[in-house]
Amino acid sequence: MKIFDFSRQGAIDRMAARQREHGFMNPRIMGHGQLRFVDTNYTFADARAQTIWSAAVFVYGLENRFFTGMMGKDANSLIHVDSALMTKPGGTIVFESGQPIDDPGVGDDGNTTGNEAQIKRRNMSVTIGGRAQSTVSAGDVSEQLTRSDFRTDSKKDLGDWIAESMEDDIITAAYGGYNENSSSAAITTINESYPTSDRIFYGGQNAAGTISNSGASFGSDALLSADTTANNLMGTTLLEAIKRRAIAATPRFRPVDIRDLSKINPDDVRSGQLMGPVLLKIFVVLCSPLQIKAIRAETGVLGFKSMQADANNRGHLNPIFRGASFYVDGLLVFEYDRVPSRTGAGGTTLAEGFLLNAGRTATDDAVATGRTVHRALLMGAQALAFGWAKKPTWTEDFVDNDKPKIKVAMIYGVKPTIFNAHGGTTPGSTESIYAIDTEVIVDA
Repeated sequence: MKIFDFSRQGAIDRMAARQREHGFMNPRIMGHGQLRFVDTNYTFADARAQTIWSAAVFVYGLENRFFTGMMGKDANSLIHVDSALMTKPGGTIVFESGQPIDDPGVGDDGNTTGNEAQIKRRNMSVTIGGRAQSTVSAGDVSEQLTRSDFRTDSKKDLGDWIAESMEDDIITAAYGGYNENSSSAAITTINESYPTSDRIFYGGQNAAGTISNSGASFGSDALLSADTTANNLMGTTLLEAIKRRAIAATPRFRPVDIRDLSKINPDDVRSGQLMGPVLLKIFVVLCSPLQIKAIRAETGVLGFKSMQADANNRGHLNPIFRGASFYVDGLLVFEYDRVPSRTGAGGTTLAEGFLLNAGRTATDDAVATGRTVHRALLMGAQALAFGWAKKPTWTEDFVDNDKPKIKVAMIYGVKPTIFNAHGGTTPGSTESIYAIDTEVIVDA
């Protein structure tokens, strides 16, 4: 009869015997009366290890995107964000906008019965689409031959891809461009809408500040050839004229809240709030480097150099505010390298004009041969609507049993603000983006 040992040492001996049976004894500590217990761990492809990494990729992407500080859920952001489809099924987000009551009402002792005002609500639909990208390791040998870490490199490169893809979609939607096509499936994240004719200006000014064509738009990029390139350049006189048009529009353009991202709470970024202290209320202007070059070359009395001289006492606006090139008359002007460009070459290829035909095989408005047009943008609050259905998430899998593959995917839609009339489906004018097509002098 075996006597059961209830002592502490007996318990240790029994545990050691079970671990020897299952091969769990740590050989490095055998003989020292110590036990190695099995660690709780998560494997490379364990789904539970994804949440923090996904958030990190998302934050990394946002931090490297120009428009991040201009996105928000309030009515004063440049890009209005809606996340309703994050928690509900569906493929379309309907945005609504009020319309001012235009009835004068009644006067002294007047009877409102039968004279009630009608409440009107305009609508706009944003359809969502998916975008995804992935990386896959070639295998153990390839990873052995380099010091690079596949997961670390994937995290950075896929984060960059998120930033680049979303940035391209936002600016392309803003200037009225078209979706990219991938190698495997059509991309539909951009809700395409070309600028309406009353929200695009074709023309420019000379260095002295005189606007071409007596201040009127030429009506197309092709017709810019009616004047010289030197008279069709970007300048501060032109920007101020376009601002006046924007304020006089119906509905009028409203200014944007610019927020201080240096004081943003990282938790707010992950939740999509993107809030920070308001620094300034302005209209945002995006100009290409060559358009900024033309502005700096102004010679007029009220031109760029004069404004810079007067800017010395403007405090936080002097002369470059939070990465902007300059501030003038309520316009915060940014040098932005993604401002689109078209150059005429005597044909109708996609690189020669912004407006495309129905089949998207050629342009319907080719720039004159040898001349280059850049499309600057003046934007007010809620210039674009952005709808989330799925924020960037990542998954890990294996191909060929042991070769790791990492994938990021997201679902969203973006569209320039253009509402349908009350009770209808016919779109009105582009509401908070003014496209400005000027010529540029290309560096030699």
